[in-house]
Amino acid sequence: MAAVNYILGTQLPEDLRERLMLDQAKDFSYVISAIAVLGLNTIALIFFDFLHAPWLVGRSAAILGAGFCYIAILFNARAWLQREQPTQMSADAYIGRMARLLFLLGCFWSALLLVVVREAGPWQLCLLYAIMTGCLATPVVVSPALCAFAYWLPVSIGVTATMIASHHANIFAMVDLLAFVALTGFCIFFLNRRTNERAISAIRLEENTEVIRLLLRDFEESASDWLWETNAQMELQQVSHRLVQVARRPAEALTGPFPEAILGEGALRDAPPGSSVERLRRAIAERSPFRDLVIPVMIENELRYWSLTGKPILDKHGRFGGYHGVGSDITGQRRQQEHISFLARHDSLTKLANRMLFSEVLHQCCENAANSGFALLCLDLDNFKMINDSLGHATGDAVLVAVAERLRGCIRDFDIAARLGGDEFAILVMTSDENEAQAIANRIIERIMRPFHFDGQALQIGVSIGIANAPRDGDNPTALMKSADLALYRAKSDGRGIVRIFDQGMDDMIRAKRAMHIALRQALARQELSVAYQPIVDLNSGQIISAEALVRWQHAEQGEIPPGRFIPIAEEFGLIEEIGDFVLRQACAAVATWPAHISVAVNLSPSPSGALRLVQSILDVLAEHELPPERLELEVVESTILEVGSPTEQALCQLHEHGVRIALDDFGTGYSSLSYLRRFPFSKLKIDGSFVRDLGNPHPGPGRPGETATEKADSSIILAIIGLAENMNMAVTAEGVETAEQAEILRSYGCTQAQGYLFHKPMDAARIAALLRDAPPPRRVSPPRHAMY
Repeated sequence: MAAVNYILGTQLPEDLRERLMLDQAKDFSYVISAIAVLGLNTIALIFFDFLHAPWLVGRSAAILGAGFCYIAILFNARAWLQREQPTQMSADAYIGRMARLLFLLGCFWSALLLVVVREAGPWQLCLLYAIMTGCLATPVVVSPALCAFAYWLPVSIGVTATMIASHHANIFAMVDLLAFVALTGFCIFFLNRRTNERAISAIRLEENTEVIRLLLRDFEESASDWLWETNAQMELQQVSHRLVQVARRPAEALTGPFPEAILGEGALRDAPPGSSVERLRRAIAERSPFRDLVIPVMIENELRYWSLTGKPILDKHGRFGGYHGVGSDITGQRRQQEHISFLARHDSLTKLANRMLFSEVLHQCCENAANSGFALLCLDLDNFKMINDSLGHATGDAVLVAVAERLRGCIRDFDIAARLGGDEFAILVMTSDENEAQAIANRIIERIMRPFHFDGQALQIGVSIGIANAPRDGDNPTALMKSADLALYRAKSDGRGIVRIFDQGMDDMIRAKRAMHIALRQALARQELSVAYQPIVDLNSGQIISAEALVRWQHAEQGEIPPGRFIPIAEEFGLIEEIGDFVLRQACAAVATWPAHISVAVNLSPSPSGALRLVQSILDVLAEHELPPERLELEVVESTILEVGSPTEQALCQLHEHGVRIALDDFGTGYSSLSYLRRFPFSKLKIDGSFVRDLGNPHPGPGRPGETATEKADSSIILAIIGLAENMNMAVTAEGVETAEQAEILRSYGCTQAQGYLFHKPMDAARIAALLRDAPPPRRVSPPRHAMY
């Protein structure tokens, strides 16, 4: 039972809980022991006062029960006080046990009072009223509140019932009794709360006092302060033992004029103008006070720092009599401040400049950019997230440190390298020569791509770099960073591991993307998107067996915009799920009106966060249109599976269990890993149109007559995919079939399904509905299911 349950109305700090609970349990044991002794005495009084009354089982049982409770309370309290090493857990158990005994005791008292009040005479009623008052008042002095309320609650109910049963109470007595009951309850709550607050404050004060005492003792033991004094001739007088220790010289070597005696002649002679030593010498010459002058001192070839404070001594006539002051060795503080200052302006992991220092230097460079140009390089590590996730953050940090070391080796002493956060770095190259900046960038890429070795393991990462040159690409930090970021974005888009220099076309490209994003979002709101359907046919019968849903965008001003232009924008700006939901709903509504043997295929692009939510959404849409799950086929691409991982795998498995079919789109263009073919519940592989395009090419090449090298390679890939699908009990659909010769070749290879312009172009819902309505139903064979499912 948690201690906080006892401390009603008070939030018990975690660091004080055990201390407070143990103190509370000890105090409670003393108080409850005294209450138990008094309770046994009261039980005895009732027993002897009612000794001559008729014998009643209820009265005797209540007396015996209350007596047993008091004895048990005494026993538990004594056992707790004799415990040698109590813990918070044992205190929790002890308080809980005592609360149960007190609740039982309250019940016995209630029963006893209720029984004896009916047989009590006038004099005995006086005793009972006194006992009732005591029973109600006793828990006020009990702490913790849980024990107090455990006794107060049944006693309050019993006393009230006793007054009602006594037949001597009027309405005014009952009101007064209830008011007293409420008062005792409030006092229990209030006094416990205030007691605990004061106990917490006392413990805090005791801890603070102990900390202050320890700090003062530590200061007395380690303080390096010393007193110093000179005569009117500025000769050092009465060299203290502490000064001898700090200066690491004997007292005889510290005689002579101040400050040469402690600083040395060389320190004064070599002091540059405006330095603290120069200010000290000027103050002494002017006989003026000085305070907290930090003076560098060489002691045994170690640079240390002293803080000196001095005040001139003047007699009653104003004549100068020397100086007296205090000195202290602040070397530790100075180095700590320097370290803190370094940490505030440098990355704690790589020791490169951090964002704050980099921003300061960038501002300074921009102010002088008109006179001396410079280049800003923005760097982003490639594949770093994979290393961090697979090998752990410790290895990731080691890689970052090693990358920082290589960056230092690639730049000059006056260039600035910084870590902006994560795996993002930036470099200020102090040159107006663009070729020189690009050469440094190329050198960085070459060095970073060299393998790293950690714990006998070789790791390799790349880096993408974007370059902006000042002042051409921006004359202020914001504009320059934007230009470098755009160049970096272009480098990552063009394949990573390369350098790109900013040009205005990059900005135009980003603006065009943003404009497309805004227009696409408006198109969703205005319902400008529509769905077209391209039939999928059986190569053997030539009849339609399914259709793929394809999104179309008819822009009000630009006309029809191809999916290849707006789908990447939707994926980049997070609109693809909303578009996918729109296509899914439109496709399910359409297929519900088609013949029962026709299914529909919808492309799926789930995000990690929305994958599991997508399952219920799809099931809701199927239920809304009363559509059997096997009439819906979801197409996913390899990159989606590899990027989002486990959430998508769970979602696909759940959908497959409900009967929805899963197809792997564009198979062969990505990683084509057999591991995820085994894990995922695919029922179909779709051969990408790029493999079909050169089938039947009339230009001869090596191999069979009329077969080109490209066609031969494509044929091998297609045959491999078909063989793989057959072995894994999957169907195969070839995309992009445009000629009869391509269809015949695919049929001869064993491909059973195809789609392309040879058969049908994409069409709207009305046209495909009419086409399906007029077509005779084919002989349908159920599609193969995944072997593992």
